[in-house]
Amino acid sequence: MTGDGDTRNRPVSVTDDCLVNGQWAAHVPVGDRGLLYGDGLFETIAFHGGVSHLWPLHMRRLADGCRRLSIERPDVKLLADECAQLVDGPGRAIVRITITRGSGGRAYFPPARAAPNRILMRRRWPDGLDRQRACGLAMITSSIHLYPREPQGLKHLNRLEQVLMARECEQQSADEALALDHSGAIVEALTGNIVIVRSGRLIAPGPHPAAVAGVGLQWLRERAGQALQERPFRQHELQTADSLWVINSVAGLRPVATLDGRVLPLSEVLSEWQQAWLHDNEIVG
Repeated sequence: MTGDGDTRNRPVSVTDDCLVNGQWAAHVPVGDRGLLYGDGLFETIAFHGGVSHLWPLHMRRLADGCRRLSIERPDVKLLADECAQLVDGPGRAIVRITITRGSGGRAYFPPARAAPNRILMRRRWPDGLDRQRACGLAMITSSIHLYPREPQGLKHLNRLEQVLMARECEQQSADEALALDHSGAIVEALTGNIVIVRSGRLIAPGPHPAAVAGVGLQWLRERAGQALQERPFRQHELQTADSLWVINSVAGLRPVATLDGRVLPLSEVLSEWQQAWLHDNEIVG
């Protein structure tokens, strides 16, 4: 998709460049079920020169989530047109698409016929991302355990555990957190999925029932094929020669430089996979 939208009616007073149900706005109803109960889904999508190469994977995950939560799926072309209004220009930008069930219902009980709310927000490109890709992340093991939820794998709006993990990172001057379950199995990172590199081989822990079905990891799964092994992986299985990566659809592949203060080796295949990421997802031809 491209960013050729008409931005003439964009109000300068909307700081974050927000569209709510197609209208320039920066607020939602106080009775919105996404606000009250986390009843909804979101996608965070990177654009380069108005183009999102991972758009089909994001739309596939969003459609699956809407189906599983019984929320009416938004029209994909409509979303594309609205994103185009937010990402005009040659630079890099991020758009978060949030779909909530809307308002109504009786407490936890949703309304029989809901009118979903569609919220699009443009965000600034993250500071320091290029440095993190080159130099790596300072990671801590979070004290917050993640537990399986139903439906599994969704990018839903219930993110309190991640907020608490982010607070731990701030308190310990860390960039990232490693999330485990109660048994010590690796679930994911705070902002993406985990990839372990052992002797040049790629291992993705899981799929874990508490982890998000990451778009970045799906790209790697399709790109690497049999070179990527997926299996349950506990923290105590990590070896001193193992490298760790964090992957998500915005940042791509970032190495972990330190884990709980211990220096980790950088994988020899990192540059190869980062170049593949740039070629597939960021270079606009």
